[in-house]
Amino acid sequence: MDQNIVKPSIKPVFVYGIASINIFIWIIMEIYGGSTNPSNLRRFGAIDSYLIWSGEYWRLATSIFLHIGATHLAINSISLVIMGGLAERLYGHRNFIFIFLITGLLGSSVSYLNIGNGIVGAGASGAIFGCLGSLVSYFYVRRNSLGKSGKQTLNGLIILALANLAFGFVIPAVDNWAHIGGLISGLASGYFLISYTNGQHRFITNSGTIQSISVLIVGLSILTALLAIGHVNYDPENIFPFSKQTILKDFLSSVAIF
Repeated sequence: MDQNIVKPSIKPVFVYGIASINIFIWIIMEIYGGSTNPSNLRRFGAIDSYLIWSGEYWRLATSIFLHIGATHLAINSISLVIMGGLAERLYGHRNFIFIFLITGLLGSSVSYLNIGNGIVGAGASGAIFGCLGSLVSYFYVRRNSLGKSGKQTLNGLIILALANLAFGFVIPAVDNWAHIGGLISGLASGYFLISYTNGQHRFITNSGTIQSISVLIVGLSILTALLAIGHVNYDPENIFPFSKQTILKDFLSSVAIF
C-alpha cells in the first residue's frame, strides 16, 4: 500500500507567492480608491460583462488577483494556502501553476457568461475551487493505493466542495458560477495530469510536457468557446438604450465576490 501522499521535498512556494501578490494588490487598491469601490475594482481589472464583451479579455485573468474587502481577502488567502498548498505538493510546481491559471480563467469565463449587467466580479476562489477539484481527482485516482485514509480524505474533499457550493447559493453577492467553473475544470485538469502507464494511473511530479501542453490546449480551447458564446449572446444595445459612454460612467454599484 502506497502511503506516500505528499512528497516532503516539494514546498508550496508558488502558493505563497500568489497569496503575497493578492495581499499587495489589495493594499494598493485600498490606498488608491478602496477595494470595495466598484469603479476602482474596474480600474484594477475586475470582471465587467460589458467591458469584456468590448474586448478587454485580460480581465478574466486580472480579476483572479483582486479581492473585495478585507474579509474576502482573508478567507480566500487561507483557502488558497490550504487547498493550493496541498495541490502544489501533490502535483508539483509547474502543474500547480497550470491548474491555478487554467481553472481561474475558466471560472472567470463562466462568471462572465452569467454575471449581471453593471455588476463587477473579483476573487481567486474560482482557482481555489480548481485546486479543490484537482485534489478530488488525485484522491479518487489513488483511492485504492492510499487505503482507508485516502478514501476518507476523498470523502471529506467531496463534502467540502458540496458544502461550499451550497453556501454560495445561499449567501447573496457570492458568484457561484465562478466556483462551479473552477471546480469542474479542476476535476478535469487534475485527472489528466496524473500519468496513465501500463494500464494504471501513476502520479508523476511535474508530469510530462505532452500532458501539460494537452491540458493547456484543451483549457484554452474551452476558454475561447466560452468567450465566443458570451460575445454572441451579449447585446448591451438591446438592454441599455443609451450611449456606451453613459454605460461606462453611470452604471454601477453591485459587486460579485468569488
